[in-house]
Amino acid sequence: MYVNQLKKYSGIEDVAFSKQKLGASDGYTEYGFQYKDKDFGGYTLEVSDNFLNVMHIPVTEGRDFLPSDMNITLIMNKPLQKELGITAGETVEMSAWSISNCNVVGMVGDLKFTSLRQSADNIIFLVGSSSALPVSYVRLKAGTHLFDAMNHIRETVAAIDPAFPVNIEFYDEVLNNLYQKEVNLNKSISLLSGLAIIISIIGIFGLVLFETQYRRREIGIRKVFGSTTGEILALFNRTYFRILGVCFVIAAPVAYFGISRWLENFAYKTELSWWIYPLAFLIVFLLTAATVTFQNWRAANANPVESIKNH
Repeated sequence: MYVNQLKKYSGIEDVAFSKQKLGASDGYTEYGFQYKDKDFGGYTLEVSDNFLNVMHIPVTEGRDFLPSDMNITLIMNKPLQKELGITAGETVEMSAWSISNCNVVGMVGDLKFTSLRQSADNIIFLVGSSSALPVSYVRLKAGTHLFDAMNHIRETVAAIDPAFPVNIEFYDEVLNNLYQKEVNLNKSISLLSGLAIIISIIGIFGLVLFETQYRRREIGIRKVFGSTTGEILALFNRTYFRILGVCFVIAAPVAYFGISRWLENFAYKTELSWWIYPLAFLIVFLLTAATVTFQNWRAANANPVESIKNH
């Protein structure tokens, strides 16, 4: 009744079901199986017989589920097939439920329903159990008005059971929520890094301002003895570049260690390129040079007589 009512709306192509919301977690229910006296397991996803078709997951070997599959019937993914050396048409024993001769009717590709924090998933699609399948997967036709379709779904559920909670999500939202922790962390790091740079520049500006006033007489004497503006600016910059170099030598290994530890949370990760650290150093170098040069320019070009007399 539920499916038929939903499909009365022309924009709904088909409806499938599963026991869990797939793609929203780092792990799912795992059941134990045996194949040729070898124990194995994997994320066992209890679904309706049309799940793969609705989700457009192609069967690469064997066949898809059929409505006539009343007994426990399985479809495995490629990583598990490679691990076991099994082919479509064989049977396995489901040790978790003490059921022998579970038919493995097909194989699918290298699917992944967990996040990139996990390595390759062993996935077993299962039909034929008596478990409830409370999660609906509604495939919409291209060009369907989303809000009208969502209203139709809510009205259909309300007509059957007004008290049943309806939570409609699109799959891009499900995947975004799966990585929300990383998104929030990225925003926090970006914000804190920006604040750290601003505070550092303000600190350098204040320190240079103080040092310039303190050494104005020295600058005047150097000008009298023939020092050029460029030489005076280089003198001031060298001091801060030494400080910057020491800070970089300390900060780079700490940053590398921290990022490496964070990346260990992911099975799939990018390599840490060496050029990131020189690039970061160059950016800070240029900001520091601009700040020091800007603040000392006036003092280096001031009348040396005035600098000596007033300081």
